[in-house]
Amino acid sequence: MAEEEKKVSSAKRISDKERFRYIGFDVFPGRIKNLFKSDAEKDKLVDRVRQKRTNRDLGALRDDCTLLEERVSLSDRVVLTVACLFMVAALFFPWYSAYNEIVEEPAEEAAVVADSGAVEDSLLTDSVAVAALQGETEAIVDATTEAEGDVAAEQEVVEGDYSEAPKEEIIHGYVAKKKIHKEYSRLTGLGSFASLGSAGSHVFSSGFVLILTGLMFLVLTLSCLLLPAYTLYGLFGIKGNSDQKALKLKSILKLNWLPLLLFVAALIISFVGADYGPGTSSLYTSLGDSYGIGVFFGSLSWGVFITLAASIMLAAKGLEI
Repeated sequence: MAEEEKKVSSAKRISDKERFRYIGFDVFPGRIKNLFKSDAEKDKLVDRVRQKRTNRDLGALRDDCTLLEERVSLSDRVVLTVACLFMVAALFFPWYSAYNEIVEEPAEEAAVVADSGAVEDSLLTDSVAVAALQGETEAIVDATTEAEGDVAAEQEVVEGDYSEAPKEEIIHGYVAKKKIHKEYSRLTGLGSFASLGSAGSHVFSSGFVLILTGLMFLVLTLSCLLLPAYTLYGLFGIKGNSDQKALKLKSILKLNWLPLLLFVAALIISFVGADYGPGTSSLYTSLGDSYGIGVFFGSLSWGVFITLAASIMLAAKGLEI
């Protein structure tokens, strides 16, 4: 019985060729080919492995392994530093703007009116011309007596027409158009702190939405000073190995999402709107009768958007670390 079992078990065994065929999932359906094209290629790769062992560089998986690259490269530091400088410089650019519409009244041109006296003067001038015509007519009558009656009749008709001319008034009309131009007033990011006593009093005496928006933008303005300083400290002031520096810098760069979050929050609540305090709407034409989304975008200048672009660049760079 034992011999029969051995024969059956040996008959079920597979050969090495079949084993490699199943292990390779039909990658090598036939005989396995050599891994190296030539012995020279084999010796070259073996020598490289031996050289790595002698240099104890066993951690490298391959020659271009990204795990061995620096987590915060020099180019990353340059980009982050430039973004920080732009964020601070944006405070000296215009952040807020408002305008008044100035209507220029045109100079009123008096209508040119010719009264009856002017008409009479013109008729008098025409009478002189008629008189001259009469003298020429008399000369012609002396030469041709037969035409004297006709000329005299014609002269009477002309004099009769001018004597009976009605008095008229000639009026020239002129329609003037109004000219409107806008006078802008702008305020920088740092200038907003100096104007807290003037412009701030109008903002914080208005509705709750406008008060909350003013507080958000004050925090946003302060963050343009604090966040770049903290980011530069994370770039050049943190001590430790490369991994510790990179992880700490990553956590610092996440804070640069704050300006964008404040801007979006102020944008959302501006849809609710708010009423102005006493005398605020009369300061500028662009403010309208109440605060809303239109006034929100109309009052912002390009300094705010430079700040947002720089902060987004800093925050997005933290995602790559």
